[in-house]
Amino acid sequence: MGFTGLGDALVMLGLPYNAADGRAMARRIAECMRDAAYTASVELAQEKGAFPLFDANTYLAEGTFASRLPKTIQAHIRQHGIRNSHLLSIAPTGTVSLAFADNASNGIEPAFSWTYTRKKREADGTRSEYTVEDHAYRLYKALGGDTAQLPPAFVGALEMDAQDHIAMMEAVQPCIDTSISKTVNVAADYPYEDFKNLYLQAWRARLKGLATYRPNSILGAVLEVQPSAPAAPAAPASAPAPLPVVDPMRAVIESRPLGALDAMAEKIEYWTHEGHKSLYLIVSFLPVPRADGKGTVERAIEFFMPVGQSGESQQWITASMRLLSLAARGGFLERALSDMRKVAWDRGPVRHGYKVREDGTQVPLWHDSEAAAIAWAVQNILALRAQRPGASDQLSLPLPDAPAPGPAVGSGVMAGKKCPDCGAHAVIKKDGCEYCTQCGFVGACG
Repeated sequence: MGFTGLGDALVMLGLPYNAADGRAMARRIAECMRDAAYTASVELAQEKGAFPLFDANTYLAEGTFASRLPKTIQAHIRQHGIRNSHLLSIAPTGTVSLAFADNASNGIEPAFSWTYTRKKREADGTRSEYTVEDHAYRLYKALGGDTAQLPPAFVGALEMDAQDHIAMMEAVQPCIDTSISKTVNVAADYPYEDFKNLYLQAWRARLKGLATYRPNSILGAVLEVQPSAPAAPAAPASAPAPLPVVDPMRAVIESRPLGALDAMAEKIEYWTHEGHKSLYLIVSFLPVPRADGKGTVERAIEFFMPVGQSGESQQWITASMRLLSLAARGGFLERALSDMRKVAWDRGPVRHGYKVREDGTQVPLWHDSEAAAIAWAVQNILALRAQRPGASDQLSLPLPDAPAPGPAVGSGVMAGKKCPDCGAHAVIKKDGCEYCTQCGFVGACG
């Protein structure tokens, strides 16, 4: 058993998380949960028997967790036994709190911030951002509270000292017979000596574990507090409502215009279980007026890949190119390419292209099929075309398929699960965390 929403509960009771009153209430909650859990386990022992290794004298010996229970519960344990050797832990409950508790604070944590941006990595490798509000903050606002001047109990994780985070664990841990998942947020420039002392403080407090989180410019942060935006000037009351802006990249083009179109040809090189392969892809572009009426912007409307470039029948390539052309003219090319990248086959991963991380490291990318690799290549071509200067004067840019000088990665590659970062089937468990032996990506730990 455990709990979630402690931070918001304290806020709604008017008790600051980083104050003695807040810690005292958290201790009372943990004690209540402990006593109820142990009483229920004794009742289960009366019905089903104690856990197999139960010995009353050992279990209740001086210095054990059970020796700190109320005398009445100890007496019942000695008389009837107890069904469970361990009963309590405080889990992170991040997903549970977000999805099922209206974004209440998770586990033992205080609220990260009252409003913030949450980043999510999608299945196709892209990132989405969501603006979310804390449950207690939203409730306070709904009840008519002034969010411009919040009461003192509204203390977020980033507004308190690191020592206050540890102090809350120290207050609750004596009531928890296993461990507590707790993150101590520290600033990016937190001094090393102070950082080291956090772990000494936790050790002296007899805590079983401690996690610290320090954002950095290389890995970024999963959650980010939104900067305060200046208020937009109010429009004059008599100003007409603006007309909806039509995105020129999503407007439907009924058919391919007659005549020659500006086009670019790219050589796509990739590696499958059969070895090195190469294909040529031709993309045609149509200049369309910008939404603001100032000039034109290039829009891909036709894809063509000559068949017969390898020994195998490639009718699927012809079909894919025609479908991409229809999607391009229908205004949903981006979604079609995203879906195409999810296509998988039974012949093993396909290596194509490189991903450049923020620190300059380049890692090879692996895809689930030839179709997925070609879709990534198309996305890359379109991105390069959009970024280049003088688009109408230059027909082609090379894909970055050759590694540039940079830190080496991927030594000692081992077979494992698929990596969500580079796509290689090389994720293993290392030091309790999911670790990609191909690119060094670190996933969930636990």
